[in-house]
Amino acid sequence: MSRRFAWLKRLTTIAVGYLFAVLTSILVPVLLIALLEGIEDGNWSIIFAFDWLGSFPLAVLTVMVGALLIVGPAILVAERLSLRGWFYFAATGAVTSTAFGVSIPRSAGSFVFNPGYLGFLATAGIAAGSVYWLLAGRKSGHLTRRDPG
Repeated sequence: MSRRFAWLKRLTTIAVGYLFAVLTSILVPVLLIALLEGIEDGNWSIIFAFDWLGSFPLAVLTVMVGALLIVGPAILVAERLSLRGWFYFAATGAVTSTAFGVSIPRSAGSFVFNPGYLGFLATAGIAAGSVYWLLAGRKSGHLTRRDPG
């Protein structure tokens, strides 16, 4: 396999891992809210209240662009230093999700210092970091290692 093809394959893996991590970071809070609301009130119709066709693509695009500014350097560091541990990606996801969620004033509203809101953000980030680790993070930096000898 040529070096260029290997790099292209790695970049594709990173992009796919990032896309699925973003989808996870959006779906986890929605599902948690739906479950908590359904358990609390016995009303499961909140799942259908979320406008999947209208707001979901916009949410994915917004989170993809905004979170990349925060998590992009972390991915580059992981690739450069061959960081492959689950904890690194889970912690990076939690920090990114919390920082991104708190930095968007309309999304946070008055809930910025609410531990429940911050917990939702951190949970979504840990789930997203775990998904990224499963798809792309376990092989971080395998193209930057040099063969001994």
